[in-house]
Amino acid sequence: MANLTVTAVCNMRCPYCFATAHMQDIQQSQDETFISMAAFARQLDFLQRSQIDQVRLIGGEPTLHPQFPELVACARQRGMALLVFSHGLIPERALACLEALPESACLVLINTNATKAANGPTSAEMARRRQTMRRLGQRALPGFNIYTPHFDLDFLLPLIAESGCRRAVRLGLAQPIWNGNNRYLHPKHYPQVGTSIAQFARRAAGAGVRVEFDCGFVRCMFAEDDLVALQQAQADIGWRCNPILDVSMDGQAIHCFPLTGRVQTPLFAAPLSAVPLSAAPNATALRAQLAAQTAPYRAAGIYRECSTCVFKQRGECTGGCLSQTMRRFHHDPFRVTVYKGKTVT
Repeated sequence: MANLTVTAVCNMRCPYCFATAHMQDIQQSQDETFISMAAFARQLDFLQRSQIDQVRLIGGEPTLHPQFPELVACARQRGMALLVFSHGLIPERALACLEALPESACLVLINTNATKAANGPTSAEMARRRQTMRRLGQRALPGFNIYTPHFDLDFLLPLIAESGCRRAVRLGLAQPIWNGNNRYLHPKHYPQVGTSIAQFARRAAGAGVRVEFDCGFVRCMFAEDDLVALQQAQADIGWRCNPILDVSMDGQAIHCFPLTGRVQTPLFAAPLSAVPLSAAPNATALRAQLAAQTAPYRAAGIYRECSTCVFKQRGECTGGCLSQTMRRFHHDPFRVTVYKGKTVT
Protein backbone atom coordinates (compact mmCIF):
# COMPACT_ATOMS: atom_id res chain seq x y z
CA MET A 1 0.00 0.00 0.00
CA ALA A 2 0.94 3.66 -0.35
CA ASN A 3 -0.88 6.85 0.61
CA LEU A 4 -0.85 9.85 -1.73
CA THR A 5 -0.93 13.32 -0.18
CA VAL A 6 -3.10 15.57 -2.32
CA THR A 7 -3.33 18.64 -0.09
CA ALA A 8 -1.79 20.32 2.95
CA VAL A 9 -5.09 22.02 3.79
CA CYS A 10 -7.46 20.91 6.55
CA ASN A 11 -10.33 22.74 8.22
CA MET A 12 -10.15 20.67 11.42
CA ARG A 13 -7.72 21.20 14.31
CA CYS A 14 -7.43 17.79 15.92
CA PRO A 15 -5.02 17.97 18.89
CA TYR A 16 -3.56 14.55 18.09
CA CYS A 17 -3.04 15.11 14.34
CA PHE A 18 0.11 13.30 13.20
CA ALA A 19 0.21 15.14 9.86
CA THR A 20 0.53 18.64 11.35
CA ALA A 21 4.31 18.88 10.98
CA HIS A 22 4.16 17.57 7.42
CA MET A 23 1.45 20.04 6.42
CA GLN A 24 3.39 22.91 7.96
CA ASP A 25 6.51 21.87 6.04
CA ILE A 26 4.57 21.91 2.78
CA GLN A 27 2.96 25.27 3.52
CA GLN A 28 6.34 26.81 4.35
CA SER A 29 8.36 25.30 1.49
CA GLN A 30 5.88 25.27 -1.41
CA ASP A 31 3.65 27.80 -3.12
CA GLU A 32 1.02 25.17 -3.88
CA THR A 33 -0.96 23.48 -1.14
CA PHE A 34 -2.87 21.22 -3.56
CA ILE A 35 -1.27 18.62 -5.81
CA SER A 36 -1.35 19.33 -9.54
CA MET A 37 -3.05 16.94 -11.92
CA ALA A 38 0.29 16.26 -13.63
CA ALA A 39 2.03 15.34 -10.37
CA PHE A 40 -0.93 13.20 -9.35
CA ALA A 41 -0.82 11.31 -12.64
CA ARG A 42 2.87 10.61 -12.10
CA GLN A 43 2.17 9.25 -8.64
CA LEU A 44 -0.50 6.99 -10.14
CA ASP A 45 2.21 5.77 -12.51
CA PHE A 46 4.26 4.91 -9.42
CA LEU A 47 1.38 2.92 -7.92
CA GLN A 48 0.79 0.99 -11.11
CA ARG A 49 4.49 0.31 -11.57
CA SER A 50 4.40 -1.08 -8.01
CA GLN A 51 1.35 -3.24 -8.88
CA ILE A 52 -0.80 -1.36 -6.36
CA ASP A 53 -4.40 -1.17 -7.54
CA GLN A 54 -5.85 1.01 -4.79
CA VAL A 55 -5.39 4.80 -4.61
CA ARG A 56 -5.32 5.93 -0.97
CA LEU A 57 -5.87 9.69 -0.69
CA ILE A 58 -4.70 11.60 2.39
CA GLY A 59 -4.02 15.19 3.38
CA GLY A 60 -4.87 17.45 5.10
CA GLU A 61 -8.40 16.77 4.13
CA PRO A 62 -8.25 15.32 0.60
CA THR A 63 -11.86 16.20 -0.30
CA LEU A 64 -11.00 19.92 0.01
CA HIS A 65 -8.90 19.68 -3.15
CA PRO A 66 -10.67 21.94 -5.69
CA GLN A 67 -10.19 19.25 -8.36
CA PHE A 68 -11.11 16.29 -6.17
CA PRO A 69 -13.65 14.83 -8.65
CA GLU A 70 -11.01 15.08 -11.38
CA LEU A 71 -8.49 13.23 -9.19
CA VAL A 72 -11.04 10.49 -8.62
CA ALA A 73 -11.86 10.30 -12.33
CA CYS A 74 -8.16 10.04 -13.19
CA ALA A 75 -7.75 7.08 -10.83
CA ARG A 76 -10.93 5.37 -11.98
CA GLN A 77 -9.93 5.69 -15.65
CA ARG A 78 -7.00 3.44 -14.79
CA GLY A 79 -9.32 0.91 -13.17
CA MET A 80 -8.11 1.68 -9.64
CA ALA A 81 -10.20 1.58 -6.47
CA LEU A 82 -10.34 4.49 -4.01
CA LEU A 83 -9.68 4.73 -0.28
CA VAL A 84 -10.16 8.23 1.10
CA PHE A 85 -9.12 9.29 4.60
CA SER A 86 -11.56 12.01 5.63
CA HIS A 87 -13.00 13.83 8.62
CA GLY A 88 -16.45 13.37 7.10
CA LEU A 89 -17.38 17.05 6.66
CA ILE A 90 -17.07 16.68 2.91
CA PRO A 91 -17.91 19.47 0.42
CA GLU A 92 -20.98 18.70 -1.68
CA ARG A 93 -19.15 18.37 -5.01
CA ALA A 94 -16.69 15.85 -3.57
CA LEU A 95 -19.41 13.97 -1.68
CA ALA A 96 -21.57 13.63 -4.79
CA CYS A 97 -18.54 12.29 -6.65
CA LEU A 98 -17.90 9.61 -4.01
CA GLU A 99 -21.58 8.78 -3.68
CA ALA A 100 -21.72 8.00 -7.41
CA LEU A 101 -18.90 5.42 -7.28
CA PRO A 102 -19.64 1.69 -7.06
CA GLU A 103 -19.50 0.43 -3.48
CA SER A 104 -16.90 -2.13 -4.52
CA ALA A 105 -14.57 0.61 -5.79
CA CYS A 106 -14.80 3.14 -2.96
CA LEU A 107 -14.13 3.23 0.77
CA VAL A 108 -14.11 6.41 2.85
CA LEU A 109 -12.51 5.99 6.27
CA ILE A 110 -14.23 8.66 8.37
CA ASN A 111 -12.44 9.91 11.45
CA THR A 112 -15.39 10.31 13.80
CA ASN A 113 -13.54 12.27 16.48
CA ALA A 114 -12.00 14.86 14.17
CA THR A 115 -12.90 18.34 15.39
CA LYS A 116 -12.19 22.06 15.52
CA ALA A 117 -13.26 22.23 19.16
CA ALA A 118 -10.99 21.76 22.16
CA ASN A 119 -13.32 19.32 23.91
CA GLY A 120 -14.16 16.96 21.07
CA PRO A 121 -16.62 17.03 18.16
CA THR A 122 -19.52 19.44 18.39
CA SER A 123 -23.13 18.41 17.81
CA ALA A 124 -23.08 20.28 14.49
CA GLU A 125 -19.97 18.41 13.35
CA MET A 126 -21.49 15.06 14.30
CA ALA A 127 -24.80 15.87 12.58
CA ARG A 128 -23.02 16.66 9.33
CA ARG A 129 -20.82 13.59 9.67
CA ARG A 130 -23.90 11.43 10.22
CA GLN A 131 -25.47 12.83 7.06
CA THR A 132 -22.30 12.08 5.09
CA MET A 133 -22.26 8.50 6.30
CA ARG A 134 -25.92 8.01 5.40
CA ARG A 135 -25.25 9.16 1.86
CA LEU A 136 -22.15 7.03 1.46
CA GLY A 137 -23.72 3.95 3.03
CA GLN A 138 -21.48 0.91 2.57
CA ARG A 139 -18.76 3.15 1.15
CA ALA A 140 -18.20 4.59 4.65
CA LEU A 141 -16.16 3.02 7.44
CA PRO A 142 -16.10 4.83 10.81
CA GLY A 143 -12.78 5.27 12.58
CA PHE A 144 -11.73 6.62 15.96
CA ASN A 145 -8.30 7.83 17.10
CA ILE A 146 -7.54 7.18 20.78
CA TYR A 147 -5.32 9.86 22.31
CA THR A 148 -6.34 9.82 25.99
CA PRO A 149 -6.79 6.90 28.40
CA HIS A 150 -10.42 7.89 28.94
CA PHE A 151 -12.67 7.66 25.88
CA ASP A 152 -16.13 6.48 24.89
CA LEU A 153 -16.75 4.39 21.78
CA ASP A 154 -20.37 3.44 22.45
CA PHE A 155 -21.75 6.33 20.37
CA LEU A 156 -20.42 4.51 17.30
CA LEU A 157 -22.92 1.65 17.55
CA PRO A 158 -26.10 3.71 17.00
CA LEU A 159 -24.22 5.82 14.43
CA ILE A 160 -23.46 2.67 12.43
CA ALA A 161 -27.02 1.37 12.77
CA GLU A 162 -28.59 4.68 11.69
CA SER A 163 -26.26 5.44 8.79
CA GLY A 164 -26.15 2.05 7.07
CA CYS A 165 -22.36 2.21 6.76
CA ARG A 166 -20.04 -0.77 7.04
CA ARG A 167 -20.53 -2.62 10.30
CA ALA A 168 -16.99 -2.15 11.56
CA VAL A 169 -14.92 0.35 13.52
CA ARG A 170 -11.30 1.13 12.68
CA LEU A 171 -9.38 2.03 15.84
CA GLY A 172 -6.13 3.96 15.82
CA LEU A 173 -3.71 4.93 18.58
CA ALA A 174 -2.55 8.55 18.35
CA GLN A 175 1.23 8.49 17.97
CA PRO A 176 3.74 11.29 18.54
CA ILE A 177 5.32 13.27 15.76
CA TRP A 178 9.01 12.64 16.42
CA ASN A 179 9.87 16.35 16.17
CA GLY A 180 6.46 17.78 17.07
CA ASN A 181 4.17 18.44 20.00
CA ASN A 182 0.85 16.82 19.11
CA ARG A 183 -1.16 15.04 21.76
CA TYR A 184 -0.73 11.27 21.80
CA LEU A 185 -1.36 8.24 23.94
CA HIS A 186 1.58 7.46 26.20
CA PRO A 187 2.54 3.75 26.34
CA LYS A 188 2.07 3.71 30.12
CA HIS A 189 -1.67 4.00 29.44
CA TYR A 190 -1.78 1.17 26.90
CA PRO A 191 -2.93 -1.60 29.32
CA GLN A 192 -5.83 0.55 30.54
CA VAL A 193 -6.79 1.32 26.95
CA GLY A 194 -6.46 -2.35 26.00
CA THR A 195 -9.05 -3.37 28.59
CA SER A 196 -11.45 -0.65 27.40
CA ILE A 197 -11.09 -1.78 23.79
CA ALA A 198 -11.74 -5.43 24.69
CA GLN A 199 -14.88 -4.46 26.62
CA PHE A 200 -16.13 -2.39 23.69
CA ALA A 201 -15.36 -5.22 21.25
CA ARG A 202 -17.72 -7.47 23.26
CA ARG A 203 -20.52 -4.92 23.08
CA ALA A 204 -19.83 -4.23 19.41
CA ALA A 205 -19.96 -7.93 18.55
CA GLY A 206 -23.36 -8.13 20.20
CA ALA A 207 -24.51 -5.40 17.79
CA GLY A 208 -22.97 -7.16 14.80
CA VAL A 209 -20.07 -4.68 14.56
CA ARG A 210 -16.45 -5.74 14.13
CA VAL A 211 -13.45 -3.93 15.64
CA GLU A 212 -10.37 -3.46 13.45
CA PHE A 213 -6.89 -2.31 14.52
CA ASP A 214 -4.73 0.20 12.75
CA CYS A 215 -0.92 0.16 13.19
CA GLY A 216 0.99 0.77 16.45
CA PHE A 217 -0.80 -1.64 18.78
CA VAL A 218 1.29 -4.01 20.92
CA ARG A 219 0.33 -7.45 22.17
CA CYS A 220 1.24 -6.79 25.81
CA MET A 221 -1.32 -3.98 26.18
CA PHE A 222 -3.98 -6.70 26.39
CA ALA A 223 -4.36 -9.10 29.28
CA GLU A 224 -4.97 -12.73 28.36
CA ASP A 225 -8.69 -12.36 29.13
CA ASP A 226 -8.79 -9.30 26.85
CA LEU A 227 -7.19 -11.26 24.01
CA VAL A 228 -9.73 -14.02 24.44
CA ALA A 229 -12.55 -11.45 24.31
CA LEU A 230 -11.14 -9.93 21.13
CA GLN A 231 -10.85 -13.32 19.49
CA GLN A 232 -14.40 -14.25 20.49
CA ALA A 233 -15.59 -10.92 19.05
CA GLN A 234 -13.73 -11.79 15.82
CA ALA A 235 -11.82 -8.50 15.99
CA ASP A 236 -9.20 -7.85 13.33
CA ILE A 237 -6.23 -7.54 15.66
CA GLY A 238 -2.61 -7.02 14.70
CA TRP A 239 0.65 -5.65 16.08
CA ARG A 240 1.95 -3.86 12.99
CA CYS A 241 4.49 -1.11 12.35
CA ASN A 242 5.81 -1.22 8.80
CA PRO A 243 6.80 1.37 6.16
CA ILE A 244 3.39 2.45 4.89
CA LEU A 245 4.78 4.95 2.37
CA ASP A 246 3.07 8.28 2.81
CA VAL A 247 3.96 10.01 -0.45
CA SER A 248 4.25 13.80 -0.17
CA MET A 249 3.32 16.25 -2.89
CA ASP A 250 7.00 17.07 -3.47
CA GLY A 251 7.88 13.44 -4.17
CA GLN A 252 9.15 12.19 -0.81
CA ALA A 253 8.27 8.65 0.27
CA ILE A 254 7.92 8.88 4.06
CA HIS A 255 7.90 5.83 6.34
CA CYS A 256 4.74 7.33 7.90
CA PHE A 257 3.68 10.87 8.78
CA PRO A 258 4.87 10.73 12.43
CA LEU A 259 8.42 10.22 11.07
CA THR A 260 8.35 13.11 8.60
CA GLY A 261 11.82 14.59 8.21
CA ARG A 262 13.44 11.63 9.94
CA VAL A 263 12.76 8.50 7.88
CA GLN A 264 12.06 9.25 4.23
CA THR A 265 13.56 8.87 0.78
CA PRO A 266 12.91 10.55 -2.57
CA LEU A 267 10.27 8.92 -4.72
CA PHE A 268 12.41 9.90 -7.69
CA ALA A 269 16.14 10.54 -7.84
CA ALA A 270 15.61 13.93 -9.53
CA PRO A 271 12.76 16.40 -10.08
CA LEU A 272 9.57 14.64 -11.16
CA SER A 273 9.67 16.08 -14.68
CA ALA A 274 13.24 14.89 -15.34
CA VAL A 275 13.05 11.21 -14.42
CA PRO A 276 12.22 8.49 -16.96
CA LEU A 277 9.65 6.10 -15.57
CA SER A 278 11.99 3.20 -16.24
CA ALA A 279 14.54 4.70 -13.84
CA ALA A 280 12.13 5.29 -10.95
CA PRO A 281 11.94 2.80 -8.05
CA ASN A 282 8.81 0.91 -7.07
CA ALA A 283 7.17 0.68 -3.66
CA THR A 284 8.98 -2.53 -2.71
CA ALA A 285 12.39 -0.93 -3.28
CA LEU A 286 11.46 2.18 -1.33
CA ARG A 287 10.14 0.17 1.61
CA ALA A 288 13.43 -1.73 1.71
CA GLN A 289 15.34 1.57 1.87
CA LEU A 290 13.17 2.84 4.71
CA ALA A 291 13.38 -0.47 6.57
CA ALA A 292 17.18 -0.24 6.40
CA GLN A 293 17.07 3.28 7.86
CA THR A 294 14.98 2.11 10.81
CA ALA A 295 16.73 -1.22 11.46
CA PRO A 296 18.54 -0.07 14.67
CA TYR A 297 15.30 1.10 16.23
CA ARG A 298 13.50 -2.10 15.20
CA ALA A 299 15.78 -3.99 17.58
CA ALA A 300 14.09 -2.16 20.44
CA GLY A 301 10.51 -1.07 21.03
CA ILE A 302 8.34 1.26 23.04
CA TYR A 303 9.17 -0.54 26.30
CA ARG A 304 12.52 -1.66 27.69
CA GLU A 305 11.12 -5.19 27.84
CA CYS A 306 10.57 -5.23 24.05
CA SER A 307 14.22 -6.12 23.40
CA THR A 308 13.85 -9.47 25.15
CA CYS A 309 10.14 -10.12 24.53
CA VAL A 310 9.49 -13.60 23.15
CA PHE A 311 6.62 -12.35 20.99
CA LYS A 312 8.84 -9.73 19.42
CA GLN A 313 11.66 -12.23 18.90
CA ARG A 314 9.23 -14.54 17.09
CA GLY A 315 8.00 -11.67 14.92
CA GLU A 316 4.50 -11.76 16.38
CA CYS A 317 4.74 -8.17 17.62
CA THR A 318 6.80 -5.33 16.14
CA GLY A 319 7.29 -3.52 19.43
CA GLY A 320 4.91 -0.64 18.77
CA CYS A 321 5.19 2.61 16.85
CA LEU A 322 8.69 3.58 15.73
CA SER A 323 7.96 7.19 16.56
CA GLN A 324 7.27 6.15 20.15
CA THR A 325 10.54 4.21 20.20
CA MET A 326 12.48 7.20 18.90
CA ARG A 327 10.91 9.41 21.54
CA ARG A 328 12.02 6.89 24.11
CA PHE A 329 15.60 7.32 22.95
CA HIS A 330 15.23 11.13 22.74
CA HIS A 331 15.63 11.07 18.95
CA ASP A 332 19.30 10.06 19.27
CA PRO A 333 20.80 7.12 17.36
CA PHE A 334 21.79 4.23 19.60
CA ARG A 335 24.00 1.22 19.25
CA VAL A 336 22.63 -2.27 18.79
CA THR A 337 24.77 -4.98 20.34
CA VAL A 338 24.38 -8.75 20.32
CA TYR A 339 25.46 -10.39 23.60
CA LYS A 340 25.25 -14.16 24.03
CA GLY A 341 22.77 -14.40 21.21
CA LYS A 342 20.48 -11.67 22.56
CA THR A 343 20.00 -8.15 21.27
CA VAL A 344 20.93 -5.51 23.85
CA THR A 345 20.24 -1.79 23.35
